Amino acid sequence: MRPWTASLVAVLLVASPAVADAQPNCEAIPRGPARTDCYLGLTQFYRAQSDLAAARALAQSDAAWYRAITGTAPPKPKLRRRR
Repeated sequence: MRPWTASLVAVLLVASPAVADAQPNCEAIPRGPARTDCYLGLTQFYRAQSDLAAARALAQSDAAWYRAITGTAPPKPKLRRRR
């Protein structure tokens, strides 16, 4: 597996929830570069999941602080449309 294919696999796993449910078994791959790429792809996938969860938690925390200080819900972000 080439270095860029591991990134491609990780992006595809993150992009499609149906594919993300199927966990690849890196142990089934013989030892070597392909197995290493499999683990690297999984690492990138789990890091992306962790970053997303952290960002959601931070947004919820910020919203809770805003509500506690002002007594109102925080303003919703405006949608930015491409021209």
